[in-house]
Amino acid sequence: MTRTLLAATLLSLAAPAVAGGAAAPVTQVQPGTPAAVMAALKAAGYKVTMDPAQADRDPTMTFTSGGHEVQVWLSGCKSGVCSRATASTSWDYSDAEDLDLDLVNEWNSNYYTQAYAYEGSYYLDSTLAIRGGFTQATVKAWIAEYLEDVNAFEEELPGE
Repeated sequence: MTRTLLAATLLSLAAPAVAGGAAAPVTQVQPGTPAAVMAALKAAGYKVTMDPAQADRDPTMTFTSGGHEVQVWLSGCKSGVCSRATASTSWDYSDAEDLDLDLVNEWNSNYYTQAYAYEGSYYLDSTLAIRGGFTQATVKAWIAEYLEDVNAFEEELPGE
């Protein structure tokens, strides 16, 4: 009896969920490779360009959304599999005398994205751990949240 109940339970867990008579979509875990990250961004609707490979640089790709250029670079790569993907957007304020570090500190105390000032520009970054794999839905949600923060951060930047 216990063995039959256990087998029936395992079988029901292995069977796809049914909603409205259709099988639920299966979510596949993708490896943390540059090609898989690029494919996930493309599946999310972005036109992504892989930047030319450089021996001393991590794999990097670029896309544009809402007038913002977003660079996505991968790090911790070994044997073609990476451990992190970082999205980054910048705003050039090189004509300004000083960058507002209070704005950066205030942002960082309230948001999960990381703002910083470097060489006359403001930056906003977000990192997603991809070691062990990821799903396309995870990348889509990560980038959507990141782009919301990009727009909110831009609203906080000093007027020109």
